[in-house]
Amino acid sequence: MSTRNHFAPLLSAGLLFCTLAVADEPCKDQDKALAYPTPVIVDYVIGCMASNGQTPEMLQKCSCSIDFIAQSIPYGEYEQIETLLRLQQMPGAGRNAIYVNSNWSKTTVAKLREVQAESTLRCF
Repeated sequence: MSTRNHFAPLLSAGLLFCTLAVADEPCKDQDKALAYPTPVIVDYVIGCMASNGQTPEMLQKCSCSIDFIAQSIPYGEYEQIETLLRLQQMPGAGRNAIYVNSNWSKTTVAKLREVQAESTLRCF
C-alpha cells in the first residue's frame, strides 16, 4: 500500500472535521490550500526539485515552500508576479523595460523573493 493511501482517510477526516467543526466560518488553511491551482503548485515543486535535487526529502521541502508562499501571497497576486517575471525574461528592444526597471516591478518581485527566502529558512 502506498504512502498516499495511508494518508487519504486522515486527510478526508481532517477536511470533514474542518467543515463540520466551524460551520459559521470557513477553514482558513483549507481555503488557502485550494486557492492555488494544482498545476501551479506542481510547476513550482518540479522547478524547485530540478534546482535542488530530485529526492523524496526535497519533494517535502519544495512542497513546504509553496505551501508557505500560498499562505503569504494570495494566488491572484502570485499570478501577477509570475507574469511580471516572465515578461522580464522576454527579449525586446525596450518594450519590456517598464517590467524590468520600474520601481513598482522591482517592489513587486522583491515581495516574492522575500517570501521565498522566508520559506527557505522554514523549510530547508
